Amino acid sequence: MNKVQIRENFLSKRKNMTTEEINSKSEIINQNIYSILNLYKKLDSVGLFYPFNNEVNILDLCNRIELDGITVALPVVKSKSLPLDYKVFNFQAHNVTKGFGGILEPIHSPSLDPDIIIVSCAAFNLEGYRVGYGGGFFDRTIEKLKKKNKNFLTILAAFDMQQYNSNFQEKFDQKVDYICTENKIIKL
Repeated sequence: MNKVQIRENFLSKRKNMTTEEINSKSEIINQNIYSILNLYKKLDSVGLFYPFNNEVNILDLCNRIELDGITVALPVVKSKSLPLDYKVFNFQAHNVTKGFGGILEPIHSPSLDPDIIIVSCAAFNLEGYRVGYGGGFFDRTIEKLKKKNKNFLTILAAFDMQQYNSNFQEKFDQKVDYICTENKIIKL
C-alpha cells in the first residue's frame, strides 16, 4: 500500500472505534506519556495536539502537566507550507477556536518552541515513522525544532491498531523519539 491507501485504511479503522474504547485506551496512553515526561526534569513546555477524528485524547494530560509547572501549547497552522506554530494553551480557560481543517487552535496567546511535542498519526511503523494527514506539518515542525534545540523530543500518541508493519517512510519523513500506545512504550 502507498501512503494514501495506508492513511485511508487506518483512518477508517479509527473512525469505527467507540467513544468508550477511545477514552479507556487514551487514559492508558496518557499514563504512558506522562511516565516519559517524568524522565525529563527540566521541561519548560510541552506541545500537545487537540484531538480530532477519534485521535488519542491527550487533553487529559493538560491538568497534570500544568500542575507540574510546565506550559502547555497547541499547534496552529499559519500556512500550508510552513511548520506549525505552537501557542500557549490553558485547559481551564479553553482559549481555542476552529482553525485549519476545523481543528481547534489557541487564540490570543503567545507562541513558543516546546521542549517536547506529542504528535498524532493515521498510522505508524515500529521504526518510528508515521503517516499523517498528508500535509507534512509535523514533519516540517519536527525538523525545525530539532535544528533549534538538540535536546528536543517527540512522542507519538497512537492506538495499537494504527500500527502498520511495513516501511513506508520517505526522505522527508521525520522519525519520532518515542511511540506510546495502550500496550507499549518504545524508545527509538
